[in-house]
Amino acid sequence: MGNKPIGGSGPGRLGYLPTLAEASNHTETHLMTNARRLLFLAQVVFWTCVGLCFVVTGGGLGHNHGFSVYGGKWTTVLPWAAGIAGAAALVWRAADALVDEDAALARCLRINVALLVFILLTPDTIDQAFYVAHIVASVALFLFQAIVGLWLVRRTRSSLVLQLYVVQIAAGLVAGASQAQWIGLLSPGIFVFQLAFGALLVLRPVELHGDEVEVRA
Repeated sequence: MGNKPIGGSGPGRLGYLPTLAEASNHTETHLMTNARRLLFLAQVVFWTCVGLCFVVTGGGLGHNHGFSVYGGKWTTVLPWAAGIAGAAALVWRAADALVDEDAALARCLRINVALLVFILLTPDTIDQAFYVAHIVASVALFLFQAIVGLWLVRRTRSSLVLQLYVVQIAAGLVAGASQAQWIGLLSPGIFVFQLAFGALLVLRPVELHGDEVEVRA
């Protein structure tokens, strides 16, 4: 009887060890790809519903208001709620897919979902208490997303991630200036800020070894 090499790929008892490692890597890659797909679908669902709100109201990015105004109108509350709820569900599923491979990012995604739901449940048109709660939730969401964006930049050496973050922060400054009534570009500012943040998540940096980081698109 011939002896088979221990590290070989034949049918020997130990020959399948490299194949098992390859299967593990394949599973990890599949989870990462699935998470990116879910995050991308979340963007599609949310912005499709926001676009429907634009159509219903005849408004758009030219109006100097936040998108959450659609949650306070009977004509747009359903598509607005559907957009947030659908996006939140998809982001939560993406967090589930990432929990073993990137637990820190999974936690960030779940906090983001919680803040989105809080915004949905505090329409600013009911009374003063709801208005204050809504403002607090909105500010908390924007600050959290800005911090997460910076964290993503710090864990990657990708110039693309840095450029997206610069766009995100610039748009956030435009939105902030518009909120203070200095300029009238609140809707475009929010739109670009959220698009840039969504792109950062979809292009999610994946930690490899120590400070070595790769961006998988």
